[in-house]
Amino acid sequence: MKKKTRIAALALALVLGTGTAALAAGNLINIAVNPGMKLSIDGEAFVPTDVNGKEVDVFAYNGTTYVPIRAISEAFGKDVSYDADTQTAVIQSVKPPYDPDKVDYVLSVEPEPYIDENGEEALWYNGVGYEFRWWLPEEQQNSSFTVKLVEGQLPDGITLVDDHLEGECQAAGETNVTFTVTPRKGDPVTRTLHFQFVAPDEFAVAPIILWGKVGDTVDRAGINSFYDGIFYTADDLTADQEIPGASPIGTQAALDALAEYGLSLDYEVQENEDGYRWADKYLTGAFTQATDGWVKISIPVYATAGSSNPDFPMEENFWFYDDENGDTRLVHGTVDVYLNIIGF
Repeated sequence: MKKKTRIAALALALVLGTGTAALAAGNLINIAVNPGMKLSIDGEAFVPTDVNGKEVDVFAYNGTTYVPIRAISEAFGKDVSYDADTQTAVIQSVKPPYDPDKVDYVLSVEPEPYIDENGEEALWYNGVGYEFRWWLPEEQQNSSFTVKLVEGQLPDGITLVDDHLEGECQAAGETNVTFTVTPRKGDPVTRTLHFQFVAPDEFAVAPIILWGKVGDTVDRAGINSFYDGIFYTADDLTADQEIPGASPIGTQAALDALAEYGLSLDYEVQENEDGYRWADKYLTGAFTQATDGWVKISIPVYATAGSSNPDFPMEENFWFYDDENGDTRLVHGTVDVYLNIIGF
């Protein structure tokens, strides 16, 4: 039944509503409509907005409901563009942003201002590290190997030291750098690192890209994130400091969307020898049904931070930033999950 609802709603998205006038064959036609209609998707209220976040009306005309094509398409994980030459609105299935076989992510946040013990303003630089041994088969990870940078330039502050990267994030920016890792015995591995350094008020989480066939298991597919605490979410996600209705790891709508394909999102709290506590966040399950090409599921989340202080548990240690007005806000964004499942 849910599948039929989705198909009907998606068909509705193909109707291009443009306000109280419609463009047909190059002629502007004035029409009278019934405005102020409400929209519900899979049992949840949905308020469509334009690219600037302004609410857009849903209305009926001659027995047909018209909705904004971009808002409704993106709600179902579709990309929308406009071909001006042919006056065509184009809806396409979302594809993952990079080749999942060849790209890894290195995430960080640019220097953050703080007040030191002398009451003076200083900058906190976020450390960046990366171990290339994870590119190799398990039996080769502790043996000797060489790393060579073959294309691109490392961001300022980041250095290749023998078999790993180290340094501190100096500024926000994105760049791709390609390396070859060659074990003493075995074939070389070539892969690209996508460095994604963001401002303190932005979100730094790599997309999760999963593919396979119905019946394949997903064993703790980790979320690559700069934030090492627990992700919390709420259906009314905002940057305000209050988090009404927040719960660990997923809104019910997002969890239901994952569950349709047999997946669940969970976390496990870890503790290092020095007492530092952090969370391992991951997807797990087994694919239960096929997708029609790539499907994108976006999970809205607040970021929390790890902690060495037992007085600041991760459940309350949210990641804050100060906006342009000096007001304290919560860092929030989305975890994007891309699925491509084949059925036989």
